[in-house]
Amino acid sequence: MTQTKGKIGFFDSGLGGLTILKAVVKELPEYDYVYFGDNARVPYGGKSKDLIYHYTIQALEFLFAQNYALVILACNTASALVLR
Repeated sequence: MTQTKGKIGFFDSGLGGLTILKAVVKELPEYDYVYFGDNARVPYGGKSKDLIYHYTIQALEFLFAQNYALVILACNTASALVLR
């Protein structure tokens, strides 16, 4: 069994970030990956900024609690509304 360099997590509100994940895995195959798609609460577009912020923080805290050294926010809605 080959040892990996570490774990990278991806977060998106749905499935759109899978294309980003695919590209990163192709370039960095030596890492383990997890994709957290919040399909239970999608779409984020019609929700308030506060609620989107809350959902995003929940997902990121979950991933970091699983010892992912890096988490990529692959969610356009969260990036555009919450991180400003």
